[in-house]
Amino acid sequence: PADRDTIERLNDEWVVTQLSSDAVTGLRHEINVLVSLGILSIQANGKLVLKQGWERRTPHIVLNEMRDSWGPELDIHNLFCIDDRIKFSLESRWEHVEVGWRFTSSPEDSMFDDDGDELVFDDEEYQLREQIFTENYTNWVSEKSGMGEFGV
Repeated sequence: PADRDTIERLNDEWVVTQLSSDAVTGLRHEINVLVSLGILSIQANGKLVLKQGWERRTPHIVLNEMRDSWGPELDIHNLFCIDDRIKFSLESRWEHVEVGWRFTSSPEDSMFDDDGDELVFDDEEYQLREQIFTENYTNWVSEKSGMGEFGV
């Protein structure tokens, strides 16, 4: 029989395999995306850290999800498990205005308008992209099941 250290090592390897498998969790893919967006970096010891200036590179969809689901006022019991530092940092740097999301400047930022802020994401453009994606996805699902299943 295997000793305790061998069993623990095998269990650790199994956990890493499961978490890094796109077929099981997709976690590795999500980490790769966040690294490529410049939000996360991987240190030499393998630790994931937020990259300096990560707030500025936060995608539009994340800001919308924060506004609609897990922002500090909405998710008071932290059901989405988003660290408060992330919530408050995003909320302090991004403001949702009538036409979209505006990034609030700080002394280390540049490329802003006269108010010191920059409109980064236009909601109308986002809604158009979301509509196109939804239509394409609906068509794909319809081809895979329903009418497409019967060859009609």
